[in-house]
Amino acid sequence: MYVAFDDTDSRKGMCTTYLAARICHRINIIGLPRLVRLNPNIPYKTRGNGAVAFRTDDPDAEDIVLSEIKKHAMMSDPMTNPGAVFLDCEEVPAEIRRFYDRAVSEIVSVEDAEKTAEKSGATVHKFKNGRGVIGAMAAIGFTGGHTYELIAYRNRLNYGKPKKIKKESVIKMHDTLYPRVFDSLDQKREKVIITPRGQDPVFCGIRGLTSEDVLSGWDMVHAGEPLERIQVFETNQATDAHIRKKKIADVKPYDCVMVSGEVSSKPKSHPGGHVVFTLTDDTGSIDCAAYKPTGPFRKIVSHLTPGDLLDVYGGIGRYLKTVNMEKIEIRRLKDVFSGDSPSCCGKKMTSAGRGDQVKCRLCGSKSTKKRLIRARDISTGFYDVPPESRRHLSRPVFLDLAAGI
Repeated sequence: MYVAFDDTDSRKGMCTTYLAARICHRINIIGLPRLVRLNPNIPYKTRGNGAVAFRTDDPDAEDIVLSEIKKHAMMSDPMTNPGAVFLDCEEVPAEIRRFYDRAVSEIVSVEDAEKTAEKSGATVHKFKNGRGVIGAMAAIGFTGGHTYELIAYRNRLNYGKPKKIKKESVIKMHDTLYPRVFDSLDQKREKVIITPRGQDPVFCGIRGLTSEDVLSGWDMVHAGEPLERIQVFETNQATDAHIRKKKIADVKPYDCVMVSGEVSSKPKSHPGGHVVFTLTDDTGSIDCAAYKPTGPFRKIVSHLTPGDLLDVYGGIGRYLKTVNMEKIEIRRLKDVFSGDSPSCCGKKMTSAGRGDQVKCRLCGSKSTKKRLIRARDISTGFYDVPPESRRHLSRPVFLDLAAGI
């Protein structure tokens, strides 16, 4: 039997993965549970927009799962609307696989999920408006590339308190296991980024390429407080599973896309430190934004110029005509020229008022400026946001570089 559920947490606390870890310690599961991230642009998500799924042969699984949801989900929060799905089969039907492909990259409805469940013979349980059935149905359908995450959970008495972790142990883990264990440390600031903020049960999360990698990382980390439990998940994080290649005219609200085109406006800095430029293809134009928290990535973007050819990866969020960039590939840089005026009568010639024409103010001789190709401050290739700003699904550039792709 496949079991999945979602939307048990809220911005004020709880975590759907914690509920999964509790259940996985109570029943027999087959393999590892799966942490499945969905479209990060959805406006009504709680935090990481992640659902969980697992396989089990435990005859009491359905009763235990529903009991745990009723007991621990944040039902008092109006934004929390749990849903659970149970599917008794050996192979996941194609309809559910296709539903996952949609839910990870665009916006889908509860009705879409219920229709898919009906076609595939799945049993659905809705709490309140039951929006969690979207994530639950998608989590069962998850297929494709994957990584792993080990999540450690706090004792309840420590919820909301500062997390105590030995910084030096995280640095050592990074230095020893990177890039097989990744997004653990902001190297420039030597800042630990495996301990998320919030009131929820999560103490830290260690991400890696295999389950063995994350377990090795955990063995090196020194926690400064007692912990309740750990759980390893197989996940679609760091895979770009959400990205769909589209023409600009085909981009819809809340899509996750890769669009290709030419920079058609000089990047501009906006109040708050954001940098925005316009990208144009043969179907239309769209703004592309790098926000202040992206730091060095934003600086790279500021060096673009009209005529540069790019692939832009990102999502459509609150601003429906803007791509919030996760990374870019600069495929071609436009030559940028600078004009150098020749000298005459011992002085530089000055503008004659039109184009590159210059003249000598002493003798009246005319000439043209020498056009020189100016060195660019950037080069072709991939650039992405720093680890602390990276979305769960976005694949870091260094993983492909490490794999020799």
